[in-house]
Amino acid sequence: MNEFPATYLNFNQDFTCVALGLKTGYKIVNVEQKFGRCCSYKDDCINIIEMLYTTSLIAITPLGNEIGSSPRELKIKNTKTNSTICSLFFPTSILNIKLTNEYLIVVLESQLYIYEIKTMKLLQTVKTNSNPLGLCTVSYDANNCLLAYPSPPSATETLSNLHNSHQNKSNANKSTTNAVSNKGDLIIFNINKFLPIMAISAHKNDIAAMSFSSDGSLIATASDKGTIVRVFDTNTGVKLFQFRRGSYPTKIYSLSFSNDNKYVLATSSSLTVHIFRLGEEEALENKQKKKIKTIEEEPETGRDGEEDDSDDMDDNMEVDDEDEGEAEIPTKQRKLSQSSSNSFNSVNSEDTSAPVVDQNRLSVARLIRRSSQTLGRKAAQKMGDYLPSRFSSILEPTRHFASIKIDAKNKDLKSIAMINNMSTAQESLSVNQGEGNTSDHLLHVNVVTSEGILYMYGLDQERGGDCILLNQYNLLDE
Repeated sequence: MNEFPATYLNFNQDFTCVALGLKTGYKIVNVEQKFGRCCSYKDDCINIIEMLYTTSLIAITPLGNEIGSSPRELKIKNTKTNSTICSLFFPTSILNIKLTNEYLIVVLESQLYIYEIKTMKLLQTVKTNSNPLGLCTVSYDANNCLLAYPSPPSATETLSNLHNSHQNKSNANKSTTNAVSNKGDLIIFNINKFLPIMAISAHKNDIAAMSFSSDGSLIATASDKGTIVRVFDTNTGVKLFQFRRGSYPTKIYSLSFSNDNKYVLATSSSLTVHIFRLGEEEALENKQKKKIKTIEEEPETGRDGEEDDSDDMDDNMEVDDEDEGEAEIPTKQRKLSQSSSNSFNSVNSEDTSAPVVDQNRLSVARLIRRSSQTLGRKAAQKMGDYLPSRFSSILEPTRHFASIKIDAKNKDLKSIAMINNMSTAQESLSVNQGEGNTSDHLLHVNVVTSEGILYMYGLDQERGGDCILLNQYNLLDE
């Protein structure tokens, strides 16, 4: 990432600002729809920067390229005075930092440090599995302050005792308690009680990204294959949603929920942003209820009575593209927009059920894939009723609701994304279109890349499909 201007990208907790780590310091920009205020600061080459909402308190870690700087050093700074409040050194390089109103969490490769933010008193040290990516996510609800991290090697005995006391819970919850030592498992930790409360067997492979919803009720995960995104209930550990991002392995850079928990966004090295809808139709429970049992099904359990959630099985049996950000194709033919700049014609077209398609993203390969997917989906619909659900779900997986293709050539380009609330999206669209004729069902999606570019897209929440580029800004401009 050092070849790009921004060495680190991070939204604050309420997604109103973005912090950019730079080779010469850092910059904080307000990315709300009225878009304006920004602050730049000279400092060492930044490795990590974490804001605390819109306060003047930030935590940074230098990359360690300059003489006297170290990636093991954590600085708590006041941006109003550009002064250092305190500085801490750790045994190994700092890989991640999380701030809440009450706590500071510092992530090293094999342990976490939890501090009280007001006094900087060390409250607890937590051992983790080997965590070279510094994976960690925090929920910011004061009443449900949760922390998630990769499962430690010694978690089996501790969590088995914890879950033995909850044997009266549903059978679905039992699937999260077995095989705790798998590398794709994660631990959910209650920070207020300083107690691990649950182990979730999320993937067969190493976890590459994870994120809590803002209220901590849901957690989204993706493995290092980058083909499957799953959403779990943090109260029960039950898997609620499973989405196929694609069949070709890719690196997931970030996962994030919308504030209303209706969408999950995933950015990846394929230069796409996939938007998954958490609706009733997509819920696994409802999909299973809709299945028509025309013949007796085979058992869906593996050797230990668990549902087979293997990413490998899905990858080997599914044929899909998804690296081009393809949206699910309905039986009706899609309307095509003339270009990204006037794609609102497609948004406001008569066929209000057809997903939006951006003509600039059309290609022969995409058309061929669309035809093959349509044929495969029709076959799945015909055959699905006669197959066990574990196979029919592979033939006809839940794909993303909408997508964005970032206009860049370097696949090492990193990106983060978020969805704004409804009211500000409408206001922004009226400004960008310059017309009074706006669509009430368009949401606003912000994507920030390591080139320092902020892209603003419009998402049709009724039709989905291709998000339309509304505007873009260079955040590094003075």
